[in-house]
Amino acid sequence: MLELALPVAQRGLLFASTLLVTGAVVWKRAIAPSLAAESLDPAPLIHRVARLGTGSALLLLAVWGLRLVIQLHDFRDPFVPVQEDLAFLLGETFWGTVWVAQGVVTGILILAFMRRGWRLAEWGVVFLALTLSLSSHAMSVPFNRPLAVAVDASHLLAAGAWMGTLALILLISRGKAPHLAVQLRAFSPLAMGAVGVLIFMGVVLSGVHLGELRSLWASSYGRILVGKILLAGGVLLLGFLNWRRGLPALDTPEGARRIRRRATWEVALAAAVLVATAVLTGTPMPEGVH
Repeated sequence: MLELALPVAQRGLLFASTLLVTGAVVWKRAIAPSLAAESLDPAPLIHRVARLGTGSALLLLAVWGLRLVIQLHDFRDPFVPVQEDLAFLLGETFWGTVWVAQGVVTGILILAFMRRGWRLAEWGVVFLALTLSLSSHAMSVPFNRPLAVAVDASHLLAAGAWMGTLALILLISRGKAPHLAVQLRAFSPLAMGAVGVLIFMGVVLSGVHLGELRSLWASSYGRILVGKILLAGGVLLLGFLNWRRGLPALDTPEGARRIRRRATWEVALAAAVLVATAVLTGTPMPEGVH
């Protein structure tokens, strides 16, 4: 049971920490200026975001190490010394090269958040998404592989800009109603753009990985994908309700409580999407597609 659950947990934590570090740099770039524009001091919240970014990057580092342990366990040849398998995996496989690069990027992100190097953190997040896509199903596409990797990375970054940023807004704004209202109003157009990119890239990836429509119900990959889509639809519905009903009433205490409650459920349901994604990325694609 542990051998089945541990890889899913590892991938889920990997995606969650990636979304949070992405959300941190997006928050600093797109949300923090709105606070200053409303004569609210953003410095305390920037400090909180940097600490959360550091913590998320440290979690990413731990999950990165666990990823090697799982990969080595799956790759292990019981008839050769473990150090020989490890040397081959890291030194002579593309997976090993990408894994090492991911560790370097993670270390850079930790230092960037600790030292408030936001521009470096922005580039780090982009390269982190690329390393994840370079070890994803996108690498099995037999044609236009660079494009498939770019689409996969864009999909991940859009998810971070949406859910990662929203999660950080909720975490740093407890008890600060004016700060919450300003941030959510600045977040709304950003979320719409991110959701548009997320859906478009998701449709492209689904078409590439499924091959044909019947794979949605005729393969394990397709059925898990349907479950993920339904969960994501629930997140979108909650986001729409917050935009339609929550934002107009955000300045009232009751309105602020309701939008925070719905946004919390939105993030919680997004966590379920991450679990579905973690299962999906470990599921073989329909036979004969790639």
